[in-house]
Amino acid sequence: MMFSGCSNTPPIVRTVITKQTLYVLPPKSLISQCLPAECDLLHNNGENADLADCLMQQLAVIKKCDTDWQIFEKWRTEKEHEQSLHQ
Repeated sequence: MMFSGCSNTPPIVRTVITKQTLYVLPPKSLISQCLPAECDLLHNNGENADLADCLMQQLAVIKKCDTDWQIFEKWRTEKEHEQSLHQ
């Protein structure tokens, strides 16, 4: 039996690597529901058909934007909760 101090074999060095995911969340001030730009009805003489079409386009934009915002807000809330559990 050889003692480690008398051995010519170098000691075995092992490196331990740990990984941690840290989500950096955007500030709440950057997460806001968006509103589309106003329709330019002046160039179309503001006819009723144009007004109805403009309104439908605006509502579609707001609906999509709001859906995107809700998904993002849900993700942000989940990540805030996860981070609070790990602290």
